[in-house]
Amino acid sequence: MTDYSVTAVIVTYNRLSLLKDSIEKVLSQDTSALRHLIIVNGASTDGTKEFLDSLSDKRIIVENLDQNLGGSGGFNWGIKQFYQKTVDDFVWVMDDDSMPTSTALRKLLTMFELNADAGWGASKVNWIDGEWARMNVPAPADSGKTAVYYGDENFVPIKHATFVSTIFKRSLIKTIGLPQKEYFIWGDDIEFTERAHRVATGYFVRDSIVIHASKTNPNPGDIVGETLEDRLPRYMYEYRNRILTSRRRQSILKLIKTIGHGVIDFIKTLFLPGVQYRGRKLKIIIKGTITGFFFHPNIEFADDFNDNHH
Repeated sequence: MTDYSVTAVIVTYNRLSLLKDSIEKVLSQDTSALRHLIIVNGASTDGTKEFLDSLSDKRIIVENLDQNLGGSGGFNWGIKQFYQKTVDDFVWVMDDDSMPTSTALRKLLTMFELNADAGWGASKVNWIDGEWARMNVPAPADSGKTAVYYGDENFVPIKHATFVSTIFKRSLIKTIGLPQKEYFIWGDDIEFTERAHRVATGYFVRDSIVIHASKTNPNPGDIVGETLEDRLPRYMYEYRNRILTSRRRQSILKLIKTIGHGVIDFIKTLFLPGVQYRGRKLKIIIKGTITGFFFHPNIEFADDFNDNHH
């Protein structure tokens, strides 16, 4: 195998027990390619900082932020640190509840060896019961879900994926910039991987397996079925971010389709029996969608920051 070097990035917020498992699994990959692990702690209040300060593995770089910037801000920060503090060839990103199997990274790197055109890739994400993690199924570049979901090819070209074991070439980060920190939560990974897809081929890697140890295994963005009140505010970001991601596709048809999804969610929320928090959900869908048309954050580039590492 080529002598690749990799920085892993884990973003965490108040989930110390999961984080401990995730760190252990990342550091025990069966390849020596992993040179650094950057852990971005979004101002956790559950003892995460104290735990991270106690770690002695030389590969670990701890970034304790003084506020929670959300998943989006955390990935923006972590990838920026990868670019500025290391010279590694790849950045491998994940949440604190991502549990890579011991061969996950090696299989991703094998994909780059066998596909010279590859700029990025994504693992197969299972939930804790061994079924697909429904929120983390990458979208094939040229068809519906079937090539990824039902096919048996090991490498399938994809157009977007989530930040649960996704890997990017350093040169690609230089070209496309950093994740959109203003998204705060939800959708930043779809927007970022679509940006990557526009300039480089990305592959789903079926035999690189990661477990997503989330509490439940929901469908992506299912506001209609959402039963947890404290998760409702997240859907504001979901609808707003979705509109910006769609605007960046430069296709009026795709934008209409995105708006249509929102309309369908609205109708289901309004009319289906037994929908919890109906009134609040309807307001969130309207407000998030409208806000999305007035949302114009710039894309940051890692080279734009003056630092001493170059």
